[in-house]
Amino acid sequence: MSNCAQASSIPSADQHTTVLTAAERGPEWMATYGCTPWCAMDHSKPGDTADWHHAAPAIIPPIEDAHHDGDTEPFLAAHVTTSNAIPDVYGIHTELWIWTGGDSYELDEEQTDRLITNVEAFLPQLRAARALLAEARRSDRPYDPVARAKADAELEDRIAARREAEVTKTESIPPPAPILSVETCSEMVKVLVRVALQHTQDVPAMARAISVAANAAIREEGAEPYLYSCGEGNPTYNGKLPCTMPYGHGGTHQSCTGETFESGIGESAPSPLTKQLAA
Repeated sequence: MSNCAQASSIPSADQHTTVLTAAERGPEWMATYGCTPWCAMDHSKPGDTADWHHAAPAIIPPIEDAHHDGDTEPFLAAHVTTSNAIPDVYGIHTELWIWTGGDSYELDEEQTDRLITNVEAFLPQLRAARALLAEARRSDRPYDPVARAKADAELEDRIAARREAEVTKTESIPPPAPILSVETCSEMVKVLVRVALQHTQDVPAMARAISVAANAAIREEGAEPYLYSCGEGNPTYNGKLPCTMPYGHGGTHQSCTGETFESGIGESAPSPLTKQLAA
């Protein structure tokens, strides 16, 4: 479990040797901050709390120069901490706190013993890995700057050629057919029905005229007429004026003139548009 306050108080790798303990600071300091003799925190610093205390850490210095908030953090740190905020209520809790630079772990004695055993077993493996590293590096060699520059340029050329091919392929794809809006289709049908009514009172003939004119108008807009309609015949017109709704629709059928009907049942119900135009 990590503690942000603890993490912020980790001494930098070049400062841990100069830390004073509470015992070295004197009895007045210990009484003021309730410190244990081994506490190495400077409680007078802004943001530091007197509710917990930690000893000077055992550290592994940083392998590389890595800076965090202006301080060089250790590669690994371990120190004893004690939390004693309102001890009569929350008690006193002491543990070994391990800081790895990104994660932290709070250990008791048993867990610390397991960690020591694992570290001791790790060291021979680390030395063996170091020996293998020294042997393997004998075949290392620096890169050729001329050959590398050539390879990088060829890679850039391939990437540019691939991008250009993708652009050309995209440009060769025809744009999708425009989608007619509801308003456009509605006005188109009104005009076509009005024209058909002016030339014939024969409803099937009127429907055929509307279908031909509508398909032509739709194609002029760059779209394709809907070819997969239901096709159920209107019994009022002996199977003529078939349903133009999508195949497999539910409910009643509807012809191109707007009449709704059911299969094999007498008269259809004229649409509001047909009533308006007929008037």
